[in-house]
Amino acid sequence: MSLSIVVPVFNEVKCLEHVISNWSKYLIQKKITHEFVICEDGSTDGTKELIKKLEKIYFVSNQSVEKRRGYGQGVISGVIAAKYEYILCIDSDGQCMPDSFEEFFTNKDVADILIGNRNPRRDPKIRIIYSKLFKLVHDYLFDSRIKDPSCPYVLAKKDIYKMLINKLGFMREGFWWGFVGAAKMYKLKFHQINIIHYPRYDGSTVVYKLNKMPSIILRNILGLIRLKRSFKS
Repeated sequence: MSLSIVVPVFNEVKCLEHVISNWSKYLIQKKITHEFVICEDGSTDGTKELIKKLEKIYFVSNQSVEKRRGYGQGVISGVIAAKYEYILCIDSDGQCMPDSFEEFFTNKDVADILIGNRNPRRDPKIRIIYSKLFKLVHDYLFDSRIKDPSCPYVLAKKDIYKMLINKLGFMREGFWWGFVGAAKMYKLKFHQINIIHYPRYDGSTVVYKLNKMPSIILRNILGLIRLKRSFKS
């Protein structure tokens, strides 16, 4: 197995080295050929400089940019830059670590897409509540029946990711919701795996302010609707 790990990053100078070093140690131990495609997104906290240091130690493909492009475009750029057959996407905050990867590795060919189920999910309660409510809309539109459609722990072959790229621009904040929805419209097969989900490594929490939530929810519901309609045009 040869593996490209796509890691979208924005202002994660406190977490990134922890993530890369632990994943590197695991993959070397398992003798898995790999690279880290780090899609940095205009960070201002020293993350850019850290990545340059990590390039000298690990198998890093540095995909930094000067201006913000957003999470989704970061993932897409990483998929395009990835050089290996399999792509694993994870977040850079230390919540998705290698001790859950063994089952992904063992089952890598049982489905088109392997996706994690954060069990339990170590996020603020308000974020979990919003996700559960949003899942009702997602299940209605796509009949997805995926336990955790927004889980950023996803393994598939590069060809599968590339098949979906043109359908992944509808969701501004909810990239993985759109990814799962598009994959369901293409009738791709999923395999779900429970993963250990850690609190953010630096101890902080990232939650959208309450006054912004109505517009974010509405924008992403409309994004899902446009995504589904795009398959009828």
